[in-house]
Amino acid sequence: GSLLEFALDSVSIPVGRIMYEYMYPLCFSEFLAATNRQHLVAHIPRFGTTSRVAFSDTAYTLLSKALKEYFIIGGMPAVVDAFVSTGSFEKAAEIQDLILQTFRDDIHKYTKGNLQIENLEKLLGTGIKHVGKKVKYSTLMPEVDTRRTKKSLELLEKAWLLHRIASVRPNGLPLGAEASEKHFKLIFLDIGLGQRWSGFSTREIMQDQSLLDIYEGRLAEQFVGQQLLAESETASEGRSLYCWIRTEKSASAEVDFILVRDGAIVGVEVKSGASGKLKSMHVLQESFPDIQDLLCLQNRPTASKERGILSMPLYTIL
Repeated sequence: GSLLEFALDSVSIPVGRIMYEYMYPLCFSEFLAATNRQHLVAHIPRFGTTSRVAFSDTAYTLLSKALKEYFIIGGMPAVVDAFVSTGSFEKAAEIQDLILQTFRDDIHKYTKGNLQIENLEKLLGTGIKHVGKKVKYSTLMPEVDTRRTKKSLELLEKAWLLHRIASVRPNGLPLGAEASEKHFKLIFLDIGLGQRWSGFSTREIMQDQSLLDIYEGRLAEQFVGQQLLAESETASEGRSLYCWIRTEKSASAEVDFILVRDGAIVGVEVKSGASGKLKSMHVLQESFPDIQDLLCLQNRPTASKERGILSMPLYTIL
């Protein structure tokens, strides 16, 4: 549960006697299996296996519909169970509301002091709105002492409600060696809870032709970050996520995720535009010429490569 990490602070941990298992919300392929569509998992491409993947129109249509459902339902087991049992988005939303209310009620257990609790509540309430944006402590809560905001973020990370994506300079490995404390992005615990908290319209998500356009593409970036944490222990960098944010005043650029695959650094961008418009990816390549692999995740049924950038479907397993 969300308070387990806090409970561990108050007990003595015998060295070598404890085994840790990390559990996340269901990833997209697990959601397909839970909703009796496991046959579609075979049609999901995997990065690094091939540069060209062809889909039937039927498979692409079914996967796109399932992905929209995942954006609404998310991967919290009780929410998925309610959706499977009833087929109702409304029933699933009721469970989401209960979970979110529990998170609010638990806030006072994370820390002490009215000012810190109030800051923590506000940051949790606005956290999903910062997904997909480059942020600093001063922009998260402009009117509050940054030291208090920093502590609130650390507590929410400890509870696994928010996850920080630190900016790195991808000069070499390990990526975390040059992670920035001041420049980062955020993702929420679960995309279904996040869209519910923000008041997205279920009808809007199901009818929208491009999931990358919803809420300025932030839900799509939330989806990819969540998958990187949930797909496997090796999908993320030791349960940490990284991005690249250029901090020079002369020109701004950012790439959503920086990964390591087979010892090589990979830049990943979640984008609705054409590959030729991916200026930040080209700036990254120019700034760090050792980066060979650039990946763009888009709403598309096939994979293609143009100007050194590999474009693949949004739901590609990374």
